[in-house]
Amino acid sequence: MAKYLLGLILFFGLQFSYAQKSLAWPVLGMTNYEQDPVSGLYHPQFPKILESQYEGKEVVIAGYLIPIDVEANTYALSMNPFSTCFFCGNAGPETVIELQFKGDPGRFATDKYLPIKGILKLNRDGSGLFFTLSNAEISG
Repeated sequence: MAKYLLGLILFFGLQFSYAQKSLAWPVLGMTNYEQDPVSGLYHPQFPKILESQYEGKEVVIAGYLIPIDVEANTYALSMNPFSTCFFCGNAGPETVIELQFKGDPGRFATDKYLPIKGILKLNRDGSGLFFTLSNAEISG
């Protein structure tokens, strides 16, 4: 019995230490924000769960790829397809994530739905998108 319990502890311990966390859009949607009337910048207030359980950790989230600058390999991941995304004025800033790919990701078609993994960064200064996935790569 002790051998069985030790095996379970080791198995689950390794799972939690090496596995990325699954991140859902509703968790990101818990982010509140205010828009500065002069500068027009958005200032986010992140929920505690996002700061304590996801920030700085490898996460995986699925969404629609939106090209920002194809020549520079700059993409965003959106909760919504391009026609209803933040960049078209049809959604809030909590529905997009900047992607900083590990290497050259190649080219993607707009609205390609993919799971992406990377290290989650919360951007507090209001100068860019609220969320960034660094070392991003296609998951799965």
